[in-house]
Amino acid sequence: MSFHSMKVAEGLSTESSIVVETIQRSGMFGKLLTVERETSASIAFSLRSNGVSYRSNVSRISAATYRGKGKDGKEDSGLDIGIAPPQHAKWQSIGAIMVSEVVGAGVLTLSRKYAQLGWIPATIFIVVIFLITVYTSNMMVEVKKVFPAIISMADAADYTFGRVASSFVQVLMAIFLCTTLGDYMLLIGKSLASTLYSVHLCFPVWVTISLLVIFPVMQLRTLNSTTALCVMNMVSICAAVALVIAGLVIDGRDPGVETFLIAENLDFLTFMQALSAIFFTFGGQFMFYELMAEMTDFTEFPWTFSIAGPFQVPIYLIVGTVGYHYKGVDASGYFLDNLPFGWMYRLASALLCFHMLIAFLILGNVLSRILHLYFSPYRVNDLGLRGKLEWLGCTSAVIVVSYLISNIVPFFDQLTSLI
Repeated sequence: MSFHSMKVAEGLSTESSIVVETIQRSGMFGKLLTVERETSASIAFSLRSNGVSYRSNVSRISAATYRGKGKDGKEDSGLDIGIAPPQHAKWQSIGAIMVSEVVGAGVLTLSRKYAQLGWIPATIFIVVIFLITVYTSNMMVEVKKVFPAIISMADAADYTFGRVASSFVQVLMAIFLCTTLGDYMLLIGKSLASTLYSVHLCFPVWVTISLLVIFPVMQLRTLNSTTALCVMNMVSICAAVALVIAGLVIDGRDPGVETFLIAENLDFLTFMQALSAIFFTFGGQFMFYELMAEMTDFTEFPWTFSIAGPFQVPIYLIVGTVGYHYKGVDASGYFLDNLPFGWMYRLASALLCFHMLIAFLILGNVLSRILHLYFSPYRVNDLGLRGKLEWLGCTSAVIVVSYLISNIVPFFDQLTSLI
């Protein structure tokens, strides 16, 4: 969930002639981290010199706090102070966080993906993509065993392929995070309109209202109660989905509903859009390294899927199959639209709106922290007036870009497939 670092100090280890740098990183939920590690250039030199396999041994990760002014009244020019190491979480806690963060907007499109693909392809892809996710997590752990100071995907690219690859990954991550937040804002506007469906306003107006709702919430600088936020996030989306399923069961299945084992007239574009949307539902790899940085033993990370898998896969299959069974080829790309207007539709929409607000807050906070770290690294944790104004600028930029994306592609199903 972070992709940028700022080198703030560099030294030379006298014992091994290895160049050591101290950098800052935005970790899980925007937490500021101080990382002491060997430089990627130093490691590359060691690899060329030794001609054998290599494992980095210099790494230290600690949380950081803003140091403010020194005794002389001048601004500190060095690092924020490193305090207690953040590696305290067990794999069970990380598994719960993964469930709450990953199960979100993407699940709402699955009944439509079944309509586009058919029973067999959609079911196979959900299971196979989950297995691919587990496999890639194991590969990421193996890379971190060699380079334990990795905190983000960009770090991994830096150590394995060099600075150019790291910059490329940073750009990709920025695009991914911005489009995801645009998708979230689109959903907030749509869920607001659905909650108040008796109020007749055009959709761009609802998205603008969502911007005004998000703006004050995004001024929170820290997410201290992340566990509580994750629990509320998970409960709200599950409750919204359960209401839709209950409504579909109550209304029953129309006699004319058609379903297919493999969708008729399935073309390549439709196939890739559906496949992309299913990938998005499992799209947590971008934050795996940040989650590992929180763990007591990051090698246990693959065990998190023993919690995430039994929750994610069944709920994805239930949402997709139930929606497709009751609505067939007419299943909506926005799961809540499978319900008729009424109190269940209104309540489910309100729950979804709450869920998406929390999701936007968490991801938006992370992206804003990354921007702040890039443009003003010495004031990332400054709670004074200047720090607050800089934070206001970063959050405003994130919100405006998200708003523009939600208006450029104002259809939830299409934007989700594009991501």
